[in-house]
Amino acid sequence: MEKLSIQDASRKLNISQRDVRKHIASGELKAERDPDSEHGRWLVVMPEGEWQDPFKTYLDELNSSITRWWWPNESKNGYVHYLEATGIENVEPDYLCGLRGENLWSAAGHTLTQRCIECLMRATEQGLPLFEEDLAKD
Repeated sequence: MEKLSIQDASRKLNISQRDVRKHIASGELKAERDPDSEHGRWLVVMPEGEWQDPFKTYLDELNSSITRWWWPNESKNGYVHYLEATGIENVEPDYLCGLRGENLWSAAGHTLTQRCIECLMRATEQGLPLFEEDLAKD
């Protein structure tokens, strides 16, 4: 049974320290006082198996239902890229090819020839959804 500080549990669970405390208060996460701490800090008893914050679960479900192809620039020129990951803390999007964008611009209606070939290859290799319904109808 792994026991971590609230800060370390926050990092491992990929949620804020405030959310760790909220889940402790609601009973979703267990915590106990550190017997070796002079100030009685809390240690989070890490859940066995896969545990995920309910809001993060909702975001993941939403994330899997929307297109992954985005323009990396406001002028919408060049290639559209496959968004590698989105998250609560993401400020700059990271694309499968390694490109980092400044923001996200919709690529709805793009054509297959406008897709970054490296993103397309990596998405295909990883079995990621390509969302062909996002392509312009020729």
